[in-house]
Amino acid sequence: MKKNKVLLPAHVNPERYRLIIHPNLSDFTFKGEETAYLKVSKPTKDITFHSVEIKMEHAFVTAGKTKQVAHKIKYDEGNETVTFSFQKTVSGKVELNLKFTGIINDQMRGFYRSSYKLGEETIYMATTQFEATDARRAFPCIDEPASKAVFDITLIIPKGKTAISNTYPVAIKEHEGGYQMVQFAPTPKMSTYLAAYIVGDFEFVERKTESGIIVRVFSTSGKKSQGDFAVDTCVKMVNFYEKYFDIKFPIPVLDLVAIPDFNSGAMENWGAITYRETALLIDPDNSSAATKERVALVIAHELAHMWFGNLVTMQWWTHLWLNEGFASWIEYLAIDHVFPEWNIWVNSFQSADRQDVLYRDALKTTHPIEIPVKHPREIRDIFDMVSYEKGSSVIHMLNSYLGEDKFMKGLRLYLKKHKYDNAETGDLWAALSKASGKDVKSIMANWTGKSGYPVVRVEETKGGFRLNQSRFFSSGKVREKTKDKTVWKVPLSIKLSGNKEIKKIIFGKKTDVMKMRLSLEDWLKFNVGETSFTRIGYSSRMMEMLGRAIAEKKISEVDRMGLIADAFALARSGVSDTEIVLSLLKAYEYEDSYAVWREISAGLNSLGKLFEGEVIYPKFAEFVRGMYSHMKAVVGFERKNGDGHTASLLRELVLSQLSKYGDREIVNWARGKFEDFLKDKKTLHPDLRRVVLNTVAREGGEKEYEEILKLYKEATLQEEKNRLAIALGQFRDDKLILKTLAFSISDEVRKQDSIIVLDGVSANGRAGNLIWKFGRDNWKVLYERYGHTGWNFYRIIESLTAAIISYRGADEVEAFIKKQKLSGGERAIAQTLERIRGNAYWKDKAEKQLQDFLKVRN
Repeated sequence: MKKNKVLLPAHVNPERYRLIIHPNLSDFTFKGEETAYLKVSKPTKDITFHSVEIKMEHAFVTAGKTKQVAHKIKYDEGNETVTFSFQKTVSGKVELNLKFTGIINDQMRGFYRSSYKLGEETIYMATTQFEATDARRAFPCIDEPASKAVFDITLIIPKGKTAISNTYPVAIKEHEGGYQMVQFAPTPKMSTYLAAYIVGDFEFVERKTESGIIVRVFSTSGKKSQGDFAVDTCVKMVNFYEKYFDIKFPIPVLDLVAIPDFNSGAMENWGAITYRETALLIDPDNSSAATKERVALVIAHELAHMWFGNLVTMQWWTHLWLNEGFASWIEYLAIDHVFPEWNIWVNSFQSADRQDVLYRDALKTTHPIEIPVKHPREIRDIFDMVSYEKGSSVIHMLNSYLGEDKFMKGLRLYLKKHKYDNAETGDLWAALSKASGKDVKSIMANWTGKSGYPVVRVEETKGGFRLNQSRFFSSGKVREKTKDKTVWKVPLSIKLSGNKEIKKIIFGKKTDVMKMRLSLEDWLKFNVGETSFTRIGYSSRMMEMLGRAIAEKKISEVDRMGLIADAFALARSGVSDTEIVLSLLKAYEYEDSYAVWREISAGLNSLGKLFEGEVIYPKFAEFVRGMYSHMKAVVGFERKNGDGHTASLLRELVLSQLSKYGDREIVNWARGKFEDFLKDKKTLHPDLRRVVLNTVAREGGEKEYEEILKLYKEATLQEEKNRLAIALGQFRDDKLILKTLAFSISDEVRKQDSIIVLDGVSANGRAGNLIWKFGRDNWKVLYERYGHTGWNFYRIIESLTAAIISYRGADEVEAFIKKQKLSGGERAIAQTLERIRGNAYWKDKAEKQLQDFLKVRN
């Protein structure tokens, strides 16, 4: 594998690291001692490790009975390495002994500090975040996923503090100066990015799995009970995964740790999974159904990595999707097992993850699932929707095509063959082929190796149908200028009205004819179950027949959702007219599915954003209010006895949409609920807080602003802070918008949460020019914070430019960016510019169609 010039020399391989780390939480520095047990396959005088922001104090090697002190230590900041040079060559079994110092930084990567308030006191902890290439900030190492080793970790900590690492303590000894040494059991053989150690003040709740694994959820003082949902959910999911994979979790203890300052959602450190608080903790009195669902999904995702990613790890970051795509798929399988009443496959996987990435992957500036990584700084850019959500979507497609049993059998073969080792995409295809008897590599080659995906267009011909596939682009302007001859092998399922049998084919040609007899009253649905990663376009008559079937509920929930999603996507891209999708909405007048309404809402909001603030907008808002009028009566304003998880999600969605488009009844109701909430927090259910807060902010002024800001500052539950942060962005007064923008990067907002505040502002149509000016004026601060974070940087750019919908605006953004010195994030910029120009194209094409449609409606 080590042909990539970025990789360190292949003749030095670590087998074990023995680490002693002594953090100082007063001056935020640490001391380290390390013995790296190496296998050196050819004589060498130089040993190179990765190392960043670490100062070496001493280095020597022992090989056999010979000991040599390094006569030269050379740092290479550009390549993030340190080279130890010796007078004589070493080879065979070699021990490299190091002493070093470093900083406990505030950048949420490497070995970093996090803090929280306990009364008036600020409490600090030290924690780690090593993925993708930041273990080198904590200790010198070969920081590559294929360089697996065993870790023996010892932490020197103040008495009274808690030490957490990948395994469990096997010895605690007294140390000088009020410290103690906590020695942990050796880890399994694993990659450096999976090592972890944490020092702080924690409480925990504990349970046991069926196989005897101790599961603990750690949180800061006063939040112990908020770990109950997570620990119970984790136990059930470990039980599920051990049976599904037919491999027991290899460590006797599994810790889940809530960290106040955390850049992403969670990190799958083997045996010591770290989480942002909102991704782990649930307050029964203040957490919403949506938050409970997110927490369960994140737990399921990280636990899946214990096998798919940790036990078997990608060979190099090119194959990141093997970790993330698979975990992003099986998290839903686990949730469906533990919480079947949530209807998670349709409500979340299909209507959120899959649809979101179908939009993102329709950009010309997307990338293949498997993308060559030539430099560490490129790695962060592939932690995106393509690696995660497209990866999970093609896995879902393959599971459906092969069948669940054969797919599971193939996964077990893969894990057992490569456990404690590394693998590439071809290794997974080989295992699935062996289990299924099908040529998986041939089917999947273009799904993972090429950018984008196809739209399959269906037209009636004499005695059947003509199918045609071409790469789908979200913008017609891009489609007109781009020739892509990729042909995908598309697993397609087809259902004919009145026929229980579903026909399955592999459509692997540019065009083909399928013979099938049907009457004038028959409808035909392609991609049944929405399992294939494709869009489907129908002829006008076929769409008319499907519309009738939708209205009569003769088509399943997931297929009704897929049809409206495809219709909006085809309209946006210019493949069909916007008027067609607007007319199709009539068939959904009495729809009752949360997932379907979620997709309708997404489509209407995307269209509405193009015209917000223009003459046509009030009529459009009136049309949208009419769309939801029936559902307003169905869901009501308050929770009902017997409301389940999905009913709560549906009510919030419907009320939020009506509020967004100016329903006065909702506005008056929200104002009353807010006044009661100020007096007694228990009067407003968590499932309704977001819609009430956003409505009050949207219709409020200085008084309401100060009330919501005060609530934000007083809130101790991070979930509540996030709701209030988004609400602060909804005020329509320019002065209040500017106040929120300044607040977003102040010391009163955690660095990780600035994005949430800006997300709130970006959803405010009145804030478009203000937020982009704020971004330009504060570019240095924002880029220093998020330029290295990949997906979060994309979110920042998307928020800053959300309201720009013109070719001229895109040109201005591009001109500004060209003047900046970027060291990453180029793809995020390119995708943002394409999104802006794509929206400008849709607006130009849709404006007259929308005007004509609204005239007829009114």
